[in-house]
Amino acid sequence: MKKLWKVLKWGLGVLVLYIGGLLLFGTLTDWTPTGEAPAEVWAPANPNAVIQDSTVRLLTWNLGYGGLGNEDFFFYNKGDFFWTEMGGVRMTKERVRANVTGQTTLVGNTAADIYLLQEVDTAARRSHDVNMLAELRDSRPGFVTAFAPNFKSDRVPIPLFQPWDHYGYVTGGLTSLSRYVPKVSTRIQLPGEFPWPTKLFQLDRCALRQVFPTASGKDLVVYNVHLSAYDKGGGIRRQQIEALRAAVLADYEKGDYVIVGGDWNQLPPGFNWFSFNPTVKKIELPASISFDFMPLGWKFVYDPSVATNRESDLPYDNHRTRRTLIDYYLISPNLKIETIKGLDQSFLYSDHQPVYLEVSLL
Repeated sequence: MKKLWKVLKWGLGVLVLYIGGLLLFGTLTDWTPTGEAPAEVWAPANPNAVIQDSTVRLLTWNLGYGGLGNEDFFFYNKGDFFWTEMGGVRMTKERVRANVTGQTTLVGNTAADIYLLQEVDTAARRSHDVNMLAELRDSRPGFVTAFAPNFKSDRVPIPLFQPWDHYGYVTGGLTSLSRYVPKVSTRIQLPGEFPWPTKLFQLDRCALRQVFPTASGKDLVVYNVHLSAYDKGGGIRRQQIEALRAAVLADYEKGDYVIVGGDWNQLPPGFNWFSFNPTVKKIELPASISFDFMPLGWKFVYDPSVATNRESDLPYDNHRTRRTLIDYYLISPNLKIETIKGLDQSFLYSDHQPVYLEVSLL
């Protein structure tokens, strides 16, 4: 009995040291951005300086770090925080390579003036160090590229009890590609954070704000966003969209055109989630933005016929996988919707699907 107790004490001591070491390392290396900062920008030699056309085309797409195509899954969404099946923490390098190639091909072949992309890795173990940002830049060589990081971690220690196969280091964020030169490209830190120690290994959510001059003399202000997930109760997301609301209203009051596009991680106002999931017997409905969130004239714009996101705990199954719509746009009253279309690819390259928008400047 004494030997057993001794073994248990040693085991408990090792466990405490292991977890304490992870928390100490996470605390000392935690990236804590605040306020506003210039985004990283790359411009071609002779870019277009001013938006001359009265019509602007956009494409938003969450790329899922190249690791969540239709054959892939995310172990964490299965509830595997402590332990997961061997080899299940990340998809193979071949799968990531195929997904990223498909993504860059679509971006290169789909005509748009501005691309708003989320979950773009520059270096990460989860995406086998594929530099997605560089490959996206190459797919649109004549475009201006802006990058705003929202996830920097030297080590994400999950699954907790698989230290030899942790999720690992990550550097990734928001990328916007534009045919036109922005006057301003700013990373804006959004409010709200998870409690310690969860916040040490979570994304630091931000908005990438860009200001484009137009031939009319007004500016077009475009926000690229990716709001919080895993936010039980939605308190963090509420802080983030309220900050966004204040920012876009201030832009509009100056006379600017305003577009917000990206992954909102919540339904647009009034959307019927059951239109994609008619046979579900039991479900906790996803969070939704309220009807009166924005003043009269502002429009949330989406294609109700195409799901933009799927559950990613298992590979995609068209008959069984739950789907939703959380990727869309918000546009100001001085813009007219010409076209809105979800691009249905059966989630071939990501757990999200692209959404195309064409608007006219009034």
